[in-house]
Amino acid sequence: MGKLDSILIVGCGNMGGAMLRGWMAAGADPARFTIVDPYVAAAPDGVTLLRELPERHFDAVLLGVKPQGFAEVAAALAPRVDQSTLVLSILAGIELASLAAALPDAAGWVRIMPNLAAALGKSPMALAERGLDQAARDRVGALLAPLGAPEWIDEAQFDLATALVGSGPAFVYRFIDALASGGAALGFTPDQAQRLASGTSA
Repeated sequence: MGKLDSILIVGCGNMGGAMLRGWMAAGADPARFTIVDPYVAAAPDGVTLLRELPERHFDAVLLGVKPQGFAEVAAALAPRVDQSTLVLSILAGIELASLAAALPDAAGWVRIMPNLAAALGKSPMALAERGLDQAARDRVGALLAPLGAPEWIDEAQFDLATALVGSGPAFVYRFIDALASGGAALGFTPDQAQRLASGTSA
C-alpha cells in the first residue's frame, strides 16, 4: 500500500460529510476525493460526486453508509478492492473481521470512530486496525490528523470508544444547556446565558 492519494467515500451523510468538510477546510486537494452517494445534492468544488461505483482504482475506500447497507455495498465493492486498496470504515458495529471477510483482498482494514467535530478539525478519533504495518498506520494517521486527534486502540475497546467519542458530545451539550438554564434562572436573559455558557466550554 502506497500513499493515500485517491480516496473513495461511499456514503457521505452526516459523519462522512463532516470528515470531508474537515479535509477541505484543512486545505486538502479536492481532486483526491470521490463521493458515491445517491442522496447528496452537491459536493464541494473539485470533489467528484457520483451516483454509482466507478470502475477506477482508489488508494483508500471510506465506508460511510448505514450499517444495514454494508453487505450490499461490500458485495459491489469487492471486485474493485485489491491489495493496494485500504478499507476505512466509520460504520458502527461492523467489526474488523466482518470488513475483512466481505473485502478479503484489501491491503488492510481500519475502523474509525470520529464525531462531528471532524468538520472543525477537532474530533477525537479512535482507530483499530487489521493487517497494517507501522508505515501503513502512519499513513492513516497522517490522513486523519487534519480532522483532529487519531488514537489507536484495541478493537475490544471499540464499544467504549463509541460511548466516549461518539456519544460524549451529547453529554457535553447537555451540560452546556444546564449551565445556560442555571444562568437564566439567576437573572441573565436566556440568550445571554446561552452565549456565556457556550463560551465557557470553548
